[in-house]
Amino acid sequence: MSTIDTIRRSDGAESHPARSQNSGLLHTASTLIGWFGNAMMKRRTRLHLSELSDDLLNDVGIAPAEARREIKRFFWD
Repeated sequence: MSTIDTIRRSDGAESHPARSQNSGLLHTASTLIGWFGNAMMKRRTRLHLSELSDDLLNDVGIAPAEARREIKRFFWD
């Protein structure tokens, strides 16, 4: 056993580059999943908005022209 093999971190955990890369990938995947979920929620909301009549839109305080602009937006916007 060489001297380098006996050196350990003081907290008992060993440093693993693969773990660091995996946690980076997990963070990226989690971020992408969160973004995608948010984008799909916007899409569903805009689809529901498109189903409302002008009277219902006025009842909730949204002008029909404003609703049409919102409906035309891309899901990622």
